[in-house]
Amino acid sequence: MSSLIRFLSVINMAQLSAFRWGAMFLVLSIAVIVSTSVFFRYVLNDSLSWSEELAKYAMLWLVFLGSPIALRLGVHPNIEIIISKFPKKITQIILTIMHLAVFAFCAFLALKSHDFAWNGRTQVAISVGDISMYWFFVSIPLGMASMALVSLQQFLEDAVELFSSTPSKKDEFVTKYRPILEEF
Repeated sequence: MSSLIRFLSVINMAQLSAFRWGAMFLVLSIAVIVSTSVFFRYVLNDSLSWSEELAKYAMLWLVFLGSPIALRLGVHPNIEIIISKFPKKITQIILTIMHLAVFAFCAFLALKSHDFAWNGRTQVAISVGDISMYWFFVSIPLGMASMALVSLQQFLEDAVELFSSTPSKKDEFVTKYRPILEEF
C-alpha cells in the first residue's frame, strides 16, 4: 500500500508542478491579453475581436489546471464546522469516505467530459484562429483525471492513517507549498 502511495505521490508531484507552472503562465497570459484589449479599445479606439474569447478559454484552462493543486493543498471551500464537532477517529472516517467519493466523482467526470470534448472537435473557435474547440474543452477531462489521481492518493493516505497508529507523512508538494498559502 505504501509503495502505491509513493508511486501516486511521484506522479502527482510531477503533474502538479507542471500544472503550477502552466497556471502561472496562464495568469500572466490573461493579464497581458486583457490589458492589451483595454489599451486597444480605449486608447487606440480599435477593439480586438479575439481577446475576450481567448481570455475566457485561458481561464477555463486555468480553472482545470489549478483545481488539482487546490485539492492537494486542501484549499477548496468546505464546511469544517460540522466535521470539527466529531471525535478525531470519526473525523478520519468521514474524510476517508469523502476522498473516496471525490475520487469516484472525478473519475466519472473525466470519462464523461472527454466525450464532451471529443464531440466538440468539429466546432471551431473562429475568432481565435479556426482552432478546434477540442483543444479548449480537453482541459476538463485533464483536470478531472488529475483530481481523481490526487483524491486517490488522499484516500489511500487517509485509509493507511485510519488503520495504523502513525499519522501519514504528507508528500513533498504539500510540505513545500502549503506554508506559502498560510502566509496569506
